[in-house]
Amino acid sequence: MKYTNRLCFWLIWLIMAFPAVSSPGEKLGVGILPVVDVLPLLVGREKGLFKKQGIDLELINFQSALERDAALQSGSLDGYFGDILNTILLVQSGEQLKIIATAFHTHPRCRMFGIAVAPGSGITDPAGIKGKEVAISSATVIEYLLDQLLIAGNMSPGDVTKQEIKKIPIRLQMLLSGQVTAALLPEPLLTLAEANGAGVVLDDRQLNTALTVLAVNLKNRPKIKALIPGFLKAYDEAVDMINENPALFKELLITKTQFPVAVKDRYPVPVFPARAIPAEADVAMVQDWLQKNGLIKTRIPYADMVFSGR
Repeated sequence: MKYTNRLCFWLIWLIMAFPAVSSPGEKLGVGILPVVDVLPLLVGREKGLFKKQGIDLELINFQSALERDAALQSGSLDGYFGDILNTILLVQSGEQLKIIATAFHTHPRCRMFGIAVAPGSGITDPAGIKGKEVAISSATVIEYLLDQLLIAGNMSPGDVTKQEIKKIPIRLQMLLSGQVTAALLPEPLLTLAEANGAGVVLDDRQLNTALTVLAVNLKNRPKIKALIPGFLKAYDEAVDMINENPALFKELLITKTQFPVAVKDRYPVPVFPARAIPAEADVAMVQDWLQKNGLIKTRIPYADMVFSGR
């Protein structure tokens, strides 16, 4: 009996002295691009917010949407950061994607995309780009946004000539060298273009739409649904942290994305929206554009595109 008591004592002491190592959590691989919009994901991982929800979040960085989509279609990703247009095209191709949140929504005080004009072009207003070439990436959210911006500027998509330049750094370089008159660019490259003499004639602050989204892939891992509530809770906490003190996360943005150091003092960390799924009207507008441009034949019901909690 004494031996048994002594053994129990030592077992209790060992448990107290060496607490069990907590499980690393359920692994979740999310494909991202090195852009401003992914900051809440970076902050959530950096601050351990996803781990607190039992999720071992792996952020897999891709240099292009094409590479990210190939990884998704191969079954290598549990989810991704992208846009509504791209998500619709992937669903049409057979992927079982569900949008779980808007990553970034247009904001009247924070631009994320805009049409820049070349230094020395003499163009100072939207009407100045009529009949001119605008560098874009066709059949992508970039072309979609160009059309929406032109309409917001009392023009039509046919008022400009669309010039295909898929790689954004090359698009920027050609704009600054005057090889193209105008280009649609995302931030912070839009601010970088301005810092180098370019002008901006239209930007997305006058739009009211979801720009980028987060989606999960149910094709190879249907049970991923169980992780979504915890994931969204952690994401919300990260957004709150950023919005309470944006400057605190500028360095993380610079080191973890393709943020040009030259404009770190010119471009502020944006205000991120309270989490929501994209409005049905936003999804419908993108599908209208895709049908009009012959990129899809049939529409996907809104309920099939977004995660309803079930």
